Amino acid sequence: MSQAGYVHGGTDAREVARLEKQADFTASFTFSSVDLKPGQRVLDLATGVGAMGARLLRTAPGIQLVGVDLAAGQLAAARQNHPELPVLRGNAIRLPFRDATFDRVHCSWLLEHVPDPVPVLREVHRVLRPGGMCHFIEVDNATFHATPACPSATEVMRRLNEAQVKGGGDPFVGRHLEKEFTAAGFTRFRVERRPLVGDASDPRFFQAFVDEFAEIFEGLDESLGAEALPLIANAITELRRLPQLEGSSLRYTPSIARAWR
Repeated sequence: MSQAGYVHGGTDAREVARLEKQADFTASFTFSSVDLKPGQRVLDLATGVGAMGARLLRTAPGIQLVGVDLAAGQLAAARQNHPELPVLRGNAIRLPFRDATFDRVHCSWLLEHVPDPVPVLREVHRVLRPGGMCHFIEVDNATFHATPACPSATEVMRRLNEAQVKGGGDPFVGRHLEKEFTAAGFTRFRVERRPLVGDASDPRFFQAFVDEFAEIFEGLDESLGAEALPLIANAITELRRLPQLEGSSLRYTPSIARAWR
């Protein structure tokens, strides 16, 4: 991937494990709209450690999938943990493929890390075949909300957003994807805001949702600095306590975009 200041730390065993677990969580609410069929040529853009690509292969056997990422360390983990997934090193703004190569392009959590999403989306438009579709899931960190209030978690999110903006990324990119896709030359697209709510109505999802954010926070020690460690620890404690509190909830709304060439 082409990325600015990546805020989630290096590719150590902890981060690889987090990304593998995150892939299960993300796939649970996004794969229903990817629309994959056997024989299709599929690009997993910003494949990272190969976690989402491997799950795409399991979900849609028979697709011809290749993963691309800029980070050599993450690709090494992908080759080790998912040898069934072909991966290449490449930049999202200069993809190593001919025009009209792919039927589908899948991408999760990339555009938040790039200085300008439009060149990435233009490349996606270029490598898609006529009638092909791309599928992006992206963040909008302004939608993070816990009940009862979790002051330390809110402050960690604020600092995370600040670090991402300072590094050239955009932690709120999900709210203006329509503008980005239009500027990249797509004329047919759909952006869906997918509210995720963890509460007592589904204890398993609530726990998984809390775990997702707690594990993101655990990996922020590198980007937020040692002085933030006590704050991060308090934030994690607040989040992990939520499922035990009556009337509690955790809310977040990612954006899922589909665009057709």
